[in-house]
Amino acid sequence: MKGHSPSSKQQAEVVGKRSDEVLMELISSGDQQAFSHLYLRYQPRLVKYCSRVLRDDIAQAADLVDEAMFDVWRSAENFAGRSKVSTWIYSIARNKVVSWLRKTSELTLEDESILDAMIDPAANPHEVLALDDMKQQLLRLMDQLTDEHREVIRLTYFEDKSVKEVAEILDISENTVKTRMFYARKRLAQLLEKAGIVGFDL
Repeated sequence: MKGHSPSSKQQAEVVGKRSDEVLMELISSGDQQAFSHLYLRYQPRLVKYCSRVLRDDIAQAADLVDEAMFDVWRSAENFAGRSKVSTWIYSIARNKVVSWLRKTSELTLEDESILDAMIDPAANPHEVLALDDMKQQLLRLMDQLTDEHREVIRLTYFEDKSVKEVAEILDISENTVKTRMFYARKRLAQLLEKAGIVGFDL
């Protein structure tokens, strides 16, 4: 009895279940199917992330995400694996947004909406409802921090990034990240105490 080759649909399902790292290896060798799966995996969350930064301008967010993912396709062979694929992709998308913001007079990097954008889009509705009030209070207090301190707080607390990942995203040393985190936590602790907010572990 002769065996039969897997269908295109079955092959696609197999590719779609592979890890980001495996998909990147395939993409680096020109595998368009692998790129399609990576694109579909990240595009929705990236658009949500970028649109919040851009005050719900979904069309502009989608354009920037497409540009970012095109860069992923073109630069896949240059991905060295020193960070998570997700960290690398988010840093590319973030740079696209930052570049666009700097070219326009509509928004600035200090805009409060950027803080809102860092809330984890993967959190389930129950978690969002439970943490929303405390997060909103924290976000308001974060407006009193310096730009550099807000950035590291957002990435660590709302994007759940490690020190190493934050360093790679912001293109600074790990020691600089640690120093900024130290002073940011110290300042936030003072602000939280002054505001009478308890239960938030810094």
